[in-house]
Amino acid sequence: MPLRRASIRSRLTAIIMAASTISVLLTTIIISIIGVYNLKVGMMDELSLSASIVGDRNTAALLFNDDKLAESNMRVFSARSSILQACLYDKDGHVFASYGNEQENITPHCPGDLHERTVMGEQALEVMKPIVKMGERIGTIYIESDLHEIAAYIQKQTYIAVVVTLAVLFVSYLLAVVLQQGISKPVLSLAATAREISLNKDYSIRANPFGNRSAPDNNEIKVLTDSFNAMLQEIGERDSRLRQQNIELERARDAAEAANRAKSQFLANISHELRTPLNAIIGFSSILMNQLFGPLGDAKYMEYSKDINESGSHLLDIINDILDLAKAEAGKLTLNLEEVHVGKAIAKCVTILSDRATKGKVVIALDVPRNLPPLMADRLRFIQIVLNILSNAVKFTEEGGKVHIRASLREGTHQMAIVISDTGIGMAKEDVDKAFQSFGQVDSGLNRKYEGTGLGLPLTKKLMELHGGGISIDSEPGVGTRVTLMFPLTQPEAPEAL
Repeated sequence: MPLRRASIRSRLTAIIMAASTISVLLTTIIISIIGVYNLKVGMMDELSLSASIVGDRNTAALLFNDDKLAESNMRVFSARSSILQACLYDKDGHVFASYGNEQENITPHCPGDLHERTVMGEQALEVMKPIVKMGERIGTIYIESDLHEIAAYIQKQTYIAVVVTLAVLFVSYLLAVVLQQGISKPVLSLAATAREISLNKDYSIRANPFGNRSAPDNNEIKVLTDSFNAMLQEIGERDSRLRQQNIELERARDAAEAANRAKSQFLANISHELRTPLNAIIGFSSILMNQLFGPLGDAKYMEYSKDINESGSHLLDIINDILDLAKAEAGKLTLNLEEVHVGKAIAKCVTILSDRATKGKVVIALDVPRNLPPLMADRLRFIQIVLNILSNAVKFTEEGGKVHIRASLREGTHQMAIVISDTGIGMAKEDVDKAFQSFGQVDSGLNRKYEGTGLGLPLTKKLMELHGGGISIDSEPGVGTRVTLMFPLTQPEAPEAL
């Protein structure tokens, strides 16, 4: 029966089956053509590479006229059944060694034309390549391979095309029988709308209404279309709100970054401005303490001069910490890497804090092996890191307490661990993060009992990150605190600030 006289169902079935079959055939043909082309290119590249490798292996044989070595090297082609024959020529163009596929009973027939080429014929693939040593041509190699792989691939693709075409015909027939115009048309329309929305990201597009909007309808297609349009409406509204929120978030982020930069710049500027008069105060108070221009007279003057000098030095240390922290946050803090003797550096830190520990009746115990390897670190910054942690340990340890310093290598990690533990007041686990915040202390009451600005731990963390290491704190109120510093044994990868 002619197709134009057939029913809509029959025509839809025929069209779907024909379209499916044509699509499968065209796809299979295109894939096969591309596959054959890629296979040919791959075979040519592989054979050319094989010629280069075997040619390089025969360089010594050609240079020293060792035909036995050349024959031995040519037998490497026996591992590939696709190689029919191969010939090795010397620099004068004479056949030096040859190979013939014994499985195919092929006797080598070496061509006389030695110009470089890679040719794909109807029956075989040929490669002729020169062998060059120190810019001089010392020989030539020729390889011929069959095209069995291409024939096998085409045969395989033919079988696949037949099987897939039959399967598609069967499936297309089943689908065409099930689908009717009343179902397929609105669904296809809905799919087209969804595709357009996906490509253009335009949520103002709506699917064409199906059926009577005012009359109640249990048709699933109508319910699907109405729900789809309602979903688009909600997505459009959410997209609009999201865009507005993103704009506000970007503005807030820019403002926060600007404020942070302004803060860091302010801290850097004010620190520099304060250091100049402080240096003068410290210098003049040192002159008074040392009585360079004569005795001061009353002992109170000496006491006051010492207080001025100590207070100025303490304030200068705080300003230096602020300046270092501002540099670190701005990415401008630099390191001068050198080999640091860990034991000597830690001993120097203990010496600096020995008077404070003695006054507070705190014992400092050392456990630093002498055979530790040196660290690649900034020596002054390393001492600053250890001093910050060690001074906190001494400061927050009551009379009769103990501070323990231990250094060791962590096996299998290429890291050195420096652990500073104390029997001090400790802190809760939830307060550890707060201790790493700039100008933050765990308890505001500590400001009154223990002097400090809360800059030591944040600055220490920044310095450890610059060294490629890390810091961790384990603490318990009333028991004590253990701080672990992990330094890499190798030179740290240079961050932007380095």
